[in-house]
Amino acid sequence: MQQRFHYIDNLRGLALLLGVVFHAALAYGPYFHNMWLSVDANKHVLFDYLAMWTHLFRMPLFFVIAGFCAAILVTKRGNGHFIRNRSKRVLLPFVIFLPLTLLVLFQLMVWVVEFSDHPPPLVNLLMAVKEPQINTMHLWFLWYLMQFCALFWLLNKNQRLISKLLEVVVKPVFIVVALPVVISAGMAHLVVPFPAPHTLQPQLWAYCTYGLLFMLGASLYHHHNIVLAALRYFKPLVLVACLTVGAYFYLLPEAPSLEQVRIAVNTGETRVAHINLLLVVVQTLAILSCTAVAYLAGYRWLNQYNEYSRYISDASYWIYLMHIPVLMCVQIPLSNTLLPALAKFTISLSTTLLIGFISYHFGVRYTVLGMLLNGAKATPMQSKAMDSPR
Repeated sequence: MQQRFHYIDNLRGLALLLGVVFHAALAYGPYFHNMWLSVDANKHVLFDYLAMWTHLFRMPLFFVIAGFCAAILVTKRGNGHFIRNRSKRVLLPFVIFLPLTLLVLFQLMVWVVEFSDHPPPLVNLLMAVKEPQINTMHLWFLWYLMQFCALFWLLNKNQRLISKLLEVVVKPVFIVVALPVVISAGMAHLVVPFPAPHTLQPQLWAYCTYGLLFMLGASLYHHHNIVLAALRYFKPLVLVACLTVGAYFYLLPEAPSLEQVRIAVNTGETRVAHINLLLVVVQTLAILSCTAVAYLAGYRWLNQYNEYSRYISDASYWIYLMHIPVLMCVQIPLSNTLLPALAKFTISLSTTLLIGFISYHFGVRYTVLGMLLNGAKATPMQSKAMDSPR
């Protein structure tokens, strides 16, 4: 078996950077007018489809990759090293960046109210909330990832049990039958499109979805031949993904009203009174088929080392952590211009990524923060010294 799975590195970076694309698109899609902090008066439905499509597989793919990486760490470094590593690389960034992000976003909302010609409805709503729920924002994935890592660490204390679980999770009958049923059951009471589990309180549906996908990723490391066998079904999976995504868009309900958003902000509840089982099942099938296509495409075309793609993968963690405040700082001034939505999206996305890469290279990569996020990196001078003859 190869020493490093390059497609895992590359897919992880792409999944995180897709988060920047997703959040940038939310500002310019009419469906999300009541649900985002920097919505713009200029909109186009294209951005609704872009945001919803990436939302279907972006974080599911990330948790499959996270489980794969967890299995690698436990196998190569041991269970004790694994939990220490995840506490440092996952829990500590969450503890550091969450309060900083919330503080910056609060100041930005004050600025939006004063600066914007058309303050977003969600900003006005949040400013009026007297006792807001603690919201983990875009960092919710770190909170759940740490929980899954802690459970994985506990399960690995019993090698017989974890081996049996990983054998079951990777069986075709589990992937094709049990996994869709469990995810659909978990999401049955949620609004569609399914929300992010932003609250600090663990949510069962997130365990049914992201937790099982994490375990599936861990199982794929130990049973990597399954990936090779699945490649023969790549084209049928693409067809299933296209059909289910099309049906998903067709069946989508109306966008949530501002009153529904207000209730969700005040209570943290994102449940529906009446379940549309067909829509939930179609959403689940779209999630799983799109995630499978993305994973297999990564294995097929991204499984080679490239210094530029490795650099992007390393930078993506930092960029994702800091991108929301930066994105808002770019999108809020743009909201007062008459530029078309596509131009605003292009400017805000490219500017945010540019700031992210520049700040990573000059302010993070070779610093203590860079070591925290990605481990120690040799500086160019150190690399030159190591390569020089002695």
